[in-house]
Amino acid sequence: MSNKAKERRAALDQLLTERAITPVAQRPPLPARHLGPIAEQASLYAEHVATRAKLYDEAKSQGLLLRQLDPKVIRATRYRNRHQRSLLSEDPSFIELRQSLESDGQETPIRVRPLKDALPFEYEIVSGHRRHAACLVLDAGSAGGFPVLAIVDTRATESRGLVLKMYRENERLDLSAFEKGTSFASWLADGLFESQRDIAAAVGLGEAAVAKYLSVASLPTAVLAAFGDERLIALSWGPALSQALKVNEAAVLKAADRLSQRKPLSSADIVLRTLVGAAADKGKATRGTSREESVRIGGRVPLKVGVGRNRIVLKLAHLDEPTQKQLREELKDWAEAWLRKKLDGT
Repeated sequence: MSNKAKERRAALDQLLTERAITPVAQRPPLPARHLGPIAEQASLYAEHVATRAKLYDEAKSQGLLLRQLDPKVIRATRYRNRHQRSLLSEDPSFIELRQSLESDGQETPIRVRPLKDALPFEYEIVSGHRRHAACLVLDAGSAGGFPVLAIVDTRATESRGLVLKMYRENERLDLSAFEKGTSFASWLADGLFESQRDIAAAVGLGEAAVAKYLSVASLPTAVLAAFGDERLIALSWGPALSQALKVNEAAVLKAADRLSQRKPLSSADIVLRTLVGAAADKGKATRGTSREESVRIGGRVPLKVGVGRNRIVLKLAHLDEPTQKQLREELKDWAEAWLRKKLDGT
């Protein structure tokens, strides 16, 4: 369209707008020169309506319709792969999203699927949980409501297809290792996939990577609490923390409980080093030590003998200091004589 035609159309739009707000009895007759442009405008509008109708029919045939919906009739799916923390009003990224929607409107629609017999909910989210949560907050604070722009996907009826669509949608938004691992774990638990290998093939990851994500998601609650925010746990930390728990679970959980009570919490990398170090330190202290054998005399246990690698440990009780000193000297003399005889013999 030429600049002259654009100017003519703009002038006509202004004229029609002014005419529309003028009472009918006060409207002057249209000049003859405007009848041609009006006919042209009507033709263009009819073409626009026809195009929209065609797009609507195509979307309907494909099971995809774009609609404005009341966010209150939409519920989250139980396969949601966004952590609950990312939907909280105090989360920085959530605040930024809410402010963007409020000032600029919603540019990217969410995706939902229809529900049956689930009132008051009519739709379930396929992807876009954060956008929906932000619209809910804005809707609650607006007298006129705040509708959410949504693609109604009538083809997303099968759960496996739903979770894969959600995964691909959020893959661009850097899901944390914990969020991905939790999703994978729920897929396996519900039988959507038979194995880690099946998941790896479906999402385009290596089987080892899927195992690492699952290791992060399976960490004990106490360990997760030590980090404060599970989303801070890097993918590479999962195997290290799992190995530390295998070496000495009690020591790691004790350290985790101590870390979770710190105010403020330690940084994520310090938490990692502390937990892994707890298992290593405990392992050094107990490495190679077998069970202790007790020596009972007269109903008491004055001596316990522990055997470790290149080590014999004697623990004395119920003996005063002079007696212990005498015993140490006699044991030393006896051990020296015994070893000389033994080594000379060999």
